[in-house]
Amino acid sequence: MKFNLKIKSLRFKWLFFSSLLAISLNSIGQNRGAVMADPKLGKIELTDLTGYVLDPANLLEDQLIRLKIPVESASHGKPIPAGSCKIKIGFGSKLMLDSQFNLNSAGIGSYFKWTSAINSGQLQVTGELINPLPADLKSVSIDLRVKGTTEGNSTITANFLITNHRTSIILSDEDGANNATSLSYKVSKNINQVAVMPDGDLKLGVFPNPATKDVKSVVIKVAQGKLNGKYKVSLLDITGKLLNAKDLQLNFATNFAYEIGNIVGGQYLIKVVNTDGTQSRVLKFEKL
Repeated sequence: MKFNLKIKSLRFKWLFFSSLLAISLNSIGQNRGAVMADPKLGKIELTDLTGYVLDPANLLEDQLIRLKIPVESASHGKPIPAGSCKIKIGFGSKLMLDSQFNLNSAGIGSYFKWTSAINSGQLQVTGELINPLPADLKSVSIDLRVKGTTEGNSTITANFLITNHRTSIILSDEDGANNATSLSYKVSKNINQVAVMPDGDLKLGVFPNPATKDVKSVVIKVAQGKLNGKYKVSLLDITGKLLNAKDLQLNFATNFAYEIGNIVGGQYLIKVVNTDGTQSRVLKFEKL
């Protein structure tokens, strides 16, 4: 009888401690947890500093460029845990960060800590998620200021990586097909203030350059040769989009005024072409 009671007592204790262990393990599992989310990157966009969209096939050396990458996340009501992911951006071999740009102002800085390093011959910027990313995040962008460094073609790449490197809550990606984005680009040699065509008989300059925001007209000055005949003078943005044009009759002119109007700050091109096409010059012009 006593032996049976001891067995029953041992069974009860075993069941009791087994229940406690199960509760404890379940609690640990709940604390570790898991989040299903869909972090994604949008289309890369390049603009000038005023926000005008640039043609990636027509970038210039030393041109200041804003690089923007939209970031979104659908996480079904739960924030994406800190330490669960990173964003890596490769600039390709022809772009670098502007030396005056502070990575702390790269956008969504309250969530990501940004660092930069040279990797395989290109600059790579990495953002580590240091604070939980809000659920159903929309309409935010990584915003970097870069510049063209050398002539040639290359590609910007960006990846939203699920790493789970420093988190107790495991992040699972609902759709891995939208985590990456890329953009091919071309950097060309800068168009100098004084342009010389192969015939070498005409050199032009523009003054003032750069012009302050209150300047509404500039002077085209002849540094070599003369302007004689009918000419079309055109103002274009840095992508080649025509903003205005004017026909002029010039008689052995050494300079003439050209109205630029109320254009916003940025980089522009002034093109001077005579009617038969034998004289053609392109001048780079900047408005502050």
